Amino acid sequence: MTEVNKTIWISGTRGFVGSHLIRSLSSTGDQVRCISNSNTENSNIIHIGFSDRNRIAVAIKKYGVPHTFIHLGWGAVYEPHSKIHLTANISDGKNLISELFSCGLEKFILLGSSAEYVDRRGSLSENMSPEGELNPYVKGKREVSSYGFKTAKRLNKVFIHIRLFYAFGAGQQQNSLINQLYKSYVEDSTMNLSPCEHYRDYIAISDVVHGIKLISNINESAIVNLGSGRVIQLKDFVKLFWEVLGGNPEHLNFGAHSKPALETEQPRCYANLETLKRLTNWTPSLSVEDGIKLTIKELKEIF
Repeated sequence: MTEVNKTIWISGTRGFVGSHLIRSLSSTGDQVRCISNSNTENSNIIHIGFSDRNRIAVAIKKYGVPHTFIHLGWGAVYEPHSKIHLTANISDGKNLISELFSCGLEKFILLGSSAEYVDRRGSLSENMSPEGELNPYVKGKREVSSYGFKTAKRLNKVFIHIRLFYAFGAGQQQNSLINQLYKSYVEDSTMNLSPCEHYRDYIAISDVVHGIKLISNINESAIVNLGSGRVIQLKDFVKLFWEVLGGNPEHLNFGAHSKPALETEQPRCYANLETLKRLTNWTPSLSVEDGIKLTIKELKEIF
């Protein structure tokens, strides 16, 4: 199954998942290029502008057509109700798929989210349709995915849609829960939290990166869940993280404020990993506790 010496282009490499993935892939024999939709002074990142197919074509002519494109970049990813998901994000995704495939790309990988299942509960399989009201983010991902599968089938290419569950680790956005917990611990201050009664399938970023690398070797179009296959209540995750840190349990103030209105409900559900195992012969093995220990070790090196 393993392929060697591929040319891989990746968008969104300045984000949490992308920054970890690019570091891991750079140690392989593959030729990896970072692609951006926005201007940057970083000479290691190629600015294309996804809204213009001609500019995409010019970049392909200059740098050569990649074998695989991994599309992690997605505007306003932390604002699920933003209109950009139904406008620029869709048109940019379709432009990339159309132009890259027409120029000879073999494989396009779109990073999606467990949010695409919306209010589904229990074990979530890729063939399940969403249940509940679809926000703009979910609608945008589903439309780009549908277009990708149709285009790949017509051109005899490979399109893979990864539905990523809750990735955690060092390097998340500054106001992430993990960073806030670590800051409160260092400052020996009280951490004010919502009731934290919702559920998440947490997967350590090291397993996310390994999973994406294995999925990138799949040679058939598919939707693939990428999670731990286990569920934990957020309150229990916070308590475990705090315990591993060595924090004073009295400094965790659950229910100090309500859950943010725009945050999804996150019912008790988890990833069904049968497709992942069938296609890669692998499933994540790192426990939540071991993932937390690794995260804290890396946070101590950062801060």
